[in-house]
Amino acid sequence: MMQSLGSFTVTAEYGRSHTTFLLHPEGQREPAARMHKDGAYETRYPFRVYTGVGLDELAGYVTEFAAMTAERVEVGTVRHRERTLRPDDWTFTQHDLGVLCGLPEGSGSRLRHSSPLRMVLGHSWGDALFSYRLRFRSAESAGFAFARLAGVRARYTVTVHDPRVSRLLVLACVTQFNTYAATDPRKSAVDLTANPLRG
Repeated sequence: MMQSLGSFTVTAEYGRSHTTFLLHPEGQREPAARMHKDGAYETRYPFRVYTGVGLDELAGYVTEFAAMTAERVEVGTVRHRERTLRPDDWTFTQHDLGVLCGLPEGSGSRLRHSSPLRMVLGHSWGDALFSYRLRFRSAESAGFAFARLAGVRARYTVTVHDPRVSRLLVLACVTQFNTYAATDPRKSAVDLTANPLRG
């Protein structure tokens, strides 16, 4: 069951007619969940999250801003606001858990995203050279941490510190970061093949 995952990796596959993220539990080759939508990554359709032995059991829905159960009950929301000389404002609001704030974790992440150097290090080569780690927590919850690992292709790790944290809503957080705060040349390649006049 996806909600029992404590540590996992999220990888992306992009295509003109589909976008798929696979969740691999730590130390396992086979995915435990699949987040999929029919359409390129920028289409506004929600992702469907599937679990189970054949990854065919609907667990819920995810967008860049929210997550819902399979019955379409909203779990919570994710918000991101860019700031120039301070860390970006990341807010993870789970309806039964409250508000968790996300801050850069580690000196490299703080240097890259909390100082004037972000203007230089915020480009695609910065993603290729440096990991970026965010830790979400509050006074009531130890929350979770996720990282966009260094490399040309976007790849994420998630570590959950509070079992009450919704894995669906964590995926919404990863999706928002992947859409608005991370680079991956495969996304650009899909854009160009879908619309060669773009760029």
